[in-house]
Amino acid sequence: MKKWKALLSMVVTVILALSIVGCQSDKTSGPKEKDKGKDKGQEEKLSTFSIWTWLGAVEVWGGKSYDEVLAYQEMEKRTGVDVEYVHPTGDATESFNLMMTSGEMEDAIWYRWNPERAVQYYDAGRIIDIYPLLKDNAPNLYKLIEGNKDLKKQLVDPEGRMFYMPWITLDKFLNQSEGLALREDWLEKVGADVPKTNDELYQVLKKMKEEKVSGDKKFVGLTGYPSQMYKLFYGFGVADDWYLEGDKVEYGPSTDKYKEALKWFNKLYEEGLIDKDFLTWEGDIYDKHLVDGQSAGMIENSDSVSRVMKLATDAGNGFTFKPIPYLEYNGKPTSLNSTAKRIAQPYGLAISSTAENPEAIVKYLDYGFTEEGETLFNWGIEGDTFTEDGGKKVFTDKVMKDPENVPGLAATKYTNSAWITTTSVEATKATLNELGLQARETWSDVDISMAFEPILWMTPEENEIVANTSTDISTYKDEMRDAFITGQKDIDKEWDTYVETLKSMGNDEIKKAKQSAYDRYVKQ
Repeated sequence: MKKWKALLSMVVTVILALSIVGCQSDKTSGPKEKDKGKDKGQEEKLSTFSIWTWLGAVEVWGGKSYDEVLAYQEMEKRTGVDVEYVHPTGDATESFNLMMTSGEMEDAIWYRWNPERAVQYYDAGRIIDIYPLLKDNAPNLYKLIEGNKDLKKQLVDPEGRMFYMPWITLDKFLNQSEGLALREDWLEKVGADVPKTNDELYQVLKKMKEEKVSGDKKFVGLTGYPSQMYKLFYGFGVADDWYLEGDKVEYGPSTDKYKEALKWFNKLYEEGLIDKDFLTWEGDIYDKHLVDGQSAGMIENSDSVSRVMKLATDAGNGFTFKPIPYLEYNGKPTSLNSTAKRIAQPYGLAISSTAENPEAIVKYLDYGFTEEGETLFNWGIEGDTFTEDGGKKVFTDKVMKDPENVPGLAATKYTNSAWITTTSVEATKATLNELGLQARETWSDVDISMAFEPILWMTPEENEIVANTSTDISTYKDEMRDAFITGQKDIDKEWDTYVETLKSMGNDEIKKAKQSAYDRYVKQ
């Protein structure tokens, strides 16, 4: 059912995209006209404009609009600008697609602006190129971009265009928030050191099962979502997707290293050292196995690790997790997760082609990159949500002792570091408990050099090659991967046929397209 839903969603998106392109001849003002901007003498003071955005964390604590968040209220007071926040009432993706197809857009649009989507809607005349506006209207962001080569390459395409005001995370600590955690009491019970390699992890799990650490309950080993579990591929120097071998682009699932990793997974599966329910994608099942004392650990983010520990304590089965460094490849903890390299998050505000004063909107949003703006969106208001002593900021009890929410979520009532600003490492650390801080510091101490680049600007021809076959290839790869792990397919007998099928489906052509885009990225 999930695959059919995904396919239906893809078909709808393609139809909507084609509808947009078909409407281009009707547009009255294309992006290139808008980008020129007004003469300085004609510039009008911005008094109001509208933003379309989903609610995100605001909805989790019961909020109905960004108007309820202290930071947005304060920014409007300081600038004298009245912002109208428009939130989708149903499915955000459907709402976005309908808005962009109709052309009845708000002035600024918060969405996930990957390169393909951004160029698509720019070419369709829906959003504008804001790069020409930055120097005069967003000097703080402009200085940041021009002073960081990697940031500029992720935000500005090879033609010198930029399509959205960004949310920026410059430190690996912020982008490497997920990892492996094992039950500390069970590690101590079997006298095991922290495993550093895949083989050592196998030996630890095997020992836990043999020594019956779960008592009279069935031991299920590691548990969690498949997408998280497959981070264990990294210890073999391979990803479940694209990655880098030096300056060469490789598709992990077609390599011999991937075959070796699959055999390792199959061994754990057959011996009951990984949860045989992990392919269900049912978080409630994983939680139950952990809380009931059947599972040795999980691969998740630090908030989920703390959440599960609290669930277990509330159920009378309290325990502590120990964060485990990423497993080593060539002697170094290694992550091939491309998000760790992503310092310009793809989430941000594009300016619509129908906005009357894009220069002033850009100028307004640049406030988030001033020292005062960064403080507001990361910490809130001094004396209210944070205090400062000797140059060190700390959150007040208003954030740290919220009666209903953990500090990280409580902070979003007053701040929003995932906005048009630069996220502060110090503010992020300040909301973490001892375990969360230990986990994030452990997982961020990792080599990410083999991770694929998170943002590549591809030509229309390259995009077409990738779009034509990548979904079918990914679907086939996923099915075969899981069949190899569970033993439904014999990997030694069927591996060569599997690799040849990937080639016949066009995988080599995709590889050439991605290599070409990567080579341009390196030279940019």
